[in-house]
Amino acid sequence: MPVKVIAAGLGQSMPPEGPHTVTVHLPGWETACAFRKGDKTIFAALKSMYPRFGPFNEVRQLAAAILSRLTLPALPAGEQGPAVYSCLLFVSPDAFAVAAAYAASRHRKDDHTKLLPGELLFRVVDVAGVRLYLVAFPAAKAPGIIGIWQNPGVGVSSRLAEMLLAHIDTLAVLPFEASSGDGDVPSLARNGGLPPPTYLPEEGDAHEKLRQRIVTLLKRAPVKKTAAVAVVSPGDVYLCPTGMAAIYRFHGAALVARRGPVVALGAVFHSTWQLFSEEPAGFKHFGRCDAEGRVMEQLEAYLEAEAAAGRGVSYVFAEFPSNPILVSVDLWRLRELADKYGFAVVVDETVGSFCNIDVLPVADAVVTSLTKSFSGYANVMGGSIVLNPASAHYRALQDTLTQSFHNEYFSGDAAQLLRCSDDYLARSTILNGNALLLTRFLATCLTEPTPSPVTAVLYPPFTDTAANYTSLMRPATTTTTLATASTGNNEFEPFEPGFGCLFSIDFVNKACARAFYDNLAVYHGPHLGAHHTLAFPFNDAIWGGGGDPDPSFAYHVAYGLRPEQVRVSVGLESEEELLDTFKAALACAEEELRRQTAAEATHEEPVL
Repeated sequence: MPVKVIAAGLGQSMPPEGPHTVTVHLPGWETACAFRKGDKTIFAALKSMYPRFGPFNEVRQLAAAILSRLTLPALPAGEQGPAVYSCLLFVSPDAFAVAAAYAASRHRKDDHTKLLPGELLFRVVDVAGVRLYLVAFPAAKAPGIIGIWQNPGVGVSSRLAEMLLAHIDTLAVLPFEASSGDGDVPSLARNGGLPPPTYLPEEGDAHEKLRQRIVTLLKRAPVKKTAAVAVVSPGDVYLCPTGMAAIYRFHGAALVARRGPVVALGAVFHSTWQLFSEEPAGFKHFGRCDAEGRVMEQLEAYLEAEAAAGRGVSYVFAEFPSNPILVSVDLWRLRELADKYGFAVVVDETVGSFCNIDVLPVADAVVTSLTKSFSGYANVMGGSIVLNPASAHYRALQDTLTQSFHNEYFSGDAAQLLRCSDDYLARSTILNGNALLLTRFLATCLTEPTPSPVTAVLYPPFTDTAANYTSLMRPATTTTTLATASTGNNEFEPFEPGFGCLFSIDFVNKACARAFYDNLAVYHGPHLGAHHTLAFPFNDAIWGGGGDPDPSFAYHVAYGLRPEQVRVSVGLESEEELLDTFKAALACAEEELRRQTAAEATHEEPVL
């Protein structure tokens, strides 16, 4: 069939467009890299953006409306004219201390974006009964503070901002003023009377129904390899505004429950890496986790050395499987080490997803970005923490979360997520099938034609850690139960677990990868688990920084995050459409490799 033409232009979301979309179409490799570098031309064209990248649309409008009603100290004029303020909005007062520490951290670049003492301003306002904690700063220095929005993921959502904008005339400025030059911000909060938070109410029943839905999925078809049966209840599920917020809030609680370094295994999301690598308690990373990497032996040696020195780690974190290289660590062996050395195991199962894998037999806690395949329609954010009642760490983690956790998830987002996840199992069947179909096809291209532009297909069944994944796959069921929001009744449908929606393709060189990607007629941009297929040069754009690489990029390349790699999240398109689309793009990569081969042949040394 003819390859579909992608109608979305630069900066638009995949259809249907709307005020709360989380995708952005960035056609072409160069565009993706330029976006990562902050190209002003590209940013000026954006009509949609992943919300955690920065305040956008309704959130930006709300921030501007609030700033216009505040009296802030005048800023000195810059080279481009009068300087202006920007601000970030939160419902938790801990944003002030986090912002002050982040801006002053040794990890910040010592350049024109570094915030000086006193340049961060802290204010508190009420709008429509919601208390907001505002972090203001010179707009030109946004790169020096935007990490507190991106990495914790707890900023106000677009739906919350939309609601507050409709009531902006109710805004009241509370009598609290402080800045990053005033010393210890937590002390200011204690001694200066920082207005207490309202957080967000759980209006309606969406939050509780979501918690129940997640519990139903976790219990649906457990792996029968352990005697410990975790009786998870809705009270063990904590809903967060984003997947990163789930990691961030768990991280804070876990370090209170057990102080020590955090250990991560394998590839982790860029914001997760940033969060962990700046942790004052310490961070240890083991990158290579394939079967030949012998990571468990290395981890055990590290743990033994720490124990001999009288130290211990707080918890070990792993994505299962990892994004974007789809390696599945040996969680059973990790569980044995955790029991021996007394740390907690935390698994991010976003890529594998609730319906396909059961990690509770090996995890003390499970974190998930519900924004991805659980939601499935790229129009709402969300995250969850699930504590395992069978864990030896359950009581300590529950106590610290109970003390520190407050609702930051807006009821409008919860209601939308509940609606979107109604057909989670049905969509997951299609996502699993489409990803397996395409990866099987691409696997045949490893040897034909010869030479092939494709050097590896990264998807759980095609890795040397496949057995680790399948050991935690749920059994197939002929009847499964999923409570639906529309009726409140039980919906029965068969389901056969698979390997998820995400895979990556390694190419022989970047020119071949670009030839494939630039001619791949799907939506281009970050995100995964959506209803339409998305592709992205994830490593080169996110870690490579479009030519301004993250300082750790070379380290990550060494264990598999190659710049010659294209990440793909399949959607709900027909198998025929996807196959034809990928065959057409692959033909362009093959043509590029033939061109290279011919060019090399014309420069061969003469045979003497």
